[in-house]
Amino acid sequence: MGACQDHTLLFLFLLGASSLNLATRLDCHKGIYMDIEEDPVNTFNWTTEQVETCDDGEFCQETLLVITAGPKSAIIATKGCISGTMAQTTFIQHTPSPGLLAVSFTNYCEESYCNDKRGIYPSWMLKGQTVPTRPSTLYCPTCVALGNCSKAPSLPCPSGTSRCYQGKLKITGGGMNSTVEVQGCIGVNGCRLMSRLFGVGVLEVKEVCPQQTVVQLRKAENGATWLLVPAWGLECLLPPLLLLLLLQPLVHGS
Repeated sequence: MGACQDHTLLFLFLLGASSLNLATRLDCHKGIYMDIEEDPVNTFNWTTEQVETCDDGEFCQETLLVITAGPKSAIIATKGCISGTMAQTTFIQHTPSPGLLAVSFTNYCEESYCNDKRGIYPSWMLKGQTVPTRPSTLYCPTCVALGNCSKAPSLPCPSGTSRCYQGKLKITGGGMNSTVEVQGCIGVNGCRLMSRLFGVGVLEVKEVCPQQTVVQLRKAENGATWLLVPAWGLECLLPPLLLLLLLQPLVHGS
């Protein structure tokens, strides 16, 4: 009789543990979106009726990348489950305004259906890429397209830009496998529309420019909570840090 009682208690314990294990699995919104928009703040709808149940240890994510050139923006967005280190919310402006604009948003959360952002906040879309009010001496072919730009009209550049940019972003991960071509005015040198960040949430982004070898330096890893420093500003910190490391042995030696 005692043995039966023990077996019954063990069965109830295992049943409870199994139920608890199932209860920890999250349901997340699921979907991908990739298109060109002329007014993404008002027209882009980031909702989806699809749902997926995550495996043990996974949580919900939503990742958004917006590339703006002139009047149009490429929107790359994905929602679903993700495994790995838990993070919260990250927003990055990859390029300094004015000119071409690249921004990304990622959200990782631990409750069912918490990846429920419905659109783009107006504050994400800076107005630095508007046409100058006075005549500009710099004109650049300007376009953003999924695949290749078939026609790129030459548009005047806003003050603060210094060169014409042409490159492609090869995007994979999160159900994506596509290429975005970008042309337009920019204020930084080199192939640095993404500030050499090659990971945005679940997306892998490889930036390629004609006749230029790009060394990928950093990846935006999970774990940041609202990155407030612009991505291009991080590179300004590298020379002082390297100098400090070089001088450290001299200081200790004296």
